[in-house]
Formats: sequence, C-alpha cells, structure tokens
Amino acid sequence: MIGEVIKEVAGNEAKEIKNPSAENFKNIKPEKAMTQKEADDFWDSELKKESDSAKNESGESVDSKEYLDDNGNKYRDGDYLLPDTKFEVNGYKYETDDKGRVVSAEGKLRMRDPDYERDMENVKKLEGQEYKSGDDRGHLIGHQFGGSDKLENLVPMDAKLNQGDFAKLENTLADAVKDGSDVKLKVEPIYENDSTRPSEFKVSYSIDKEREVIVFKNESEEKV
Repeated sequence: MIGEVIKEVAGNEAKEIKNPSAENFKNIKPEKAMTQKEADDFWDSELKKESDSAKNESGESVDSKEYLDDNGNKYRDGDYLLPDTKFEVNGYKYETDDKGRVVSAEGKLRMRDPDYERDMENVKKLEGQEYKSGDDRGHLIGHQFGGSDKLENLVPMDAKLNQGDFAKLENTLADAVKDGSDVKLKVEPIYENDSTRPSEFKVSYSIDKEREVIVFKNESEEKV
C-alpha cells in the first residue's frame, strides 16, 4: 500500500525522491490504531491534500480558467455564459439574455484563416444544455467564416437544418465573400419559455447592402 511503499523507500535511504514533499508523510501519525482500509483511506486523503495544494500553487486548477473575449472582458463562467452580456469573439459580436442564452450573433463575414483548425467543444455534456437526439452542435457564425467552435457560438440545431438549408445559406454567403462582396450576417436564436434550445432562428443578412430575412424552424426528435 502507499504507506508501505513510503516506508520501504525510507528504509533503503533513497537519495532521490521525485516529489520531495512526500517525505513529510512519514512524519504523519494516525491518532489511533486503524484497520487496513482505514489506513488506506488515511493515506489517500493525505495524498489528495498534497495534490490539491500543488495545483493551487501552480495555478493549474481547471476551475480557475478565465474566459475573456477579444477585448479582454469576461463573458463566461464555467459551463455558463454570463447573462445580459455583450462580447466579441473572433471578431464577431454576441449578446446574451438574462438567462445567459445567446440571443444574437453578428458581424461582417470573412473567410477563415487557413491555419484556423476546427476544435469543437463538447458542449452537449455541459450542464444546462438541452440537446435532442437529432441535434448537431450548430454554429451561429459558420466555422468557414472563422466562427468560434465553443459554447458562445454553438447551439442545439436540428441536424437536417444544420446540414441542409442552413448550410446552403452559409455556402451562398461564402461564395459572395469570395467574390469580394460586402456580406453581413446576424443570427438571432429564439427560445420558448426557459428552454436553452432555440425553437427557431431569425437570420438577417445583406450582400452589398441588399438585405434579406429568413426564419428557420428548429425541429428535432426527442431529447437524449
């Protein structure tokens, strides 16, 4: 067990110990006689304390991650976007409502940098997300335009919509961008009640100032 391993190292008078602070364990004495299981639990607890302390000192704790936008402003806390917040990521502007749901994503479209690789966050596993079995992680601003692959730009979107009509519109806009046109896009997810899954998307776009508006229904199967 851990206690026996530490005792054996000390007995052999090892000159090198990868984690010097582990030496301190030999000076820790249980307050009373223990069963083998209690002893194991005791040493596991001490090792966890040592590990947590090391994380705090190094600043590597996952919980301490800060999410800052293009302007250095915090827009996200753990699994949630901050409510009633306006922020900018990858050059595109976003806005959340009082429940922290994205209600607007917009900007002038550009084709992504060739070095910008896809790095999709597994948002389906985040607390509070309502993905259904037929849903994709849909981009509000397409990846091909340099849109983020993270929570702020991904929403539950019916796969048929995401890979069908929504994709067709994105490709039409991409062709216009490649032709040198001035293309602007605004996507507004619309929610029912307290749901975090949009029921539809209002999409406004303009190509050389000619504006169009389309509303896509977000229909899917039962929730996973």
